[in-house]
Amino acid sequence: MRPLAAAAMLLIAAACSGPSGTPAIPQADIEAAAGRLVSYPLSLDPACRDGRATAYDQCSNQLDLFAAAVKRAQTEDKAVLVIIGAEWCGWCRAFDAHLKGATGRYDYVTKERRGDVSQAALELVRYTAANFVVVHIEDDYAPGADEVVSAAGAQAHFQEKYPTIFAAGPDGKFAAKLDHPYVKIQISGPGAYQGYDRGLVLKELKRLHKAAVPR
Repeated sequence: MRPLAAAAMLLIAAACSGPSGTPAIPQADIEAAAGRLVSYPLSLDPACRDGRATAYDQCSNQLDLFAAAVKRAQTEDKAVLVIIGAEWCGWCRAFDAHLKGATGRYDYVTKERRGDVSQAALELVRYTAANFVVVHIEDDYAPGADEVVSAAGAQAHFQEKYPTIFAAGPDGKFAAKLDHPYVKIQISGPGAYQGYDRGLVLKELKRLHKAAVPR
């Protein structure tokens, strides 16, 4: 093998091996912060479909979930973060994992760099928990997703692409949509990866919150 080719292979191997060393923030601390995040549905019925859903209620009326999230947001003076998607949607699962502080497999800092994401993970979790009530709206099997979009006045911002993520104010009305292409990290080919730049997600959430709950 030529020297340049060998060097390139070593760089690829290093990139695929992931970060090394001890994270700046223990995962237990991130998970403790995530425990303060309010996310609807609050629980999932194991008798619903195959019982394997982790974030989306595939059976209940989604308008009821949205109404409960709006009521909670009013009580806590928060915005509502609406995530329209489906359980089978990989991007939806990845976004939910980031909001809940998952690291490990999600260790890309940016598209060009892997490393310790623990500090950014903690900041994202804390900000989301302090400023939003999250609601996952299932748009495949469950009834009511169209009614949620209509109730929020978000018809012009939903083109049935998952996830569609937007903020609503405590009144339940659309305020601003998250720029999904801007925040995502997608790598194709060997070592394919789907995840999010936490710094950009945090920046977007701050923009959405300002639109939804102006001070």
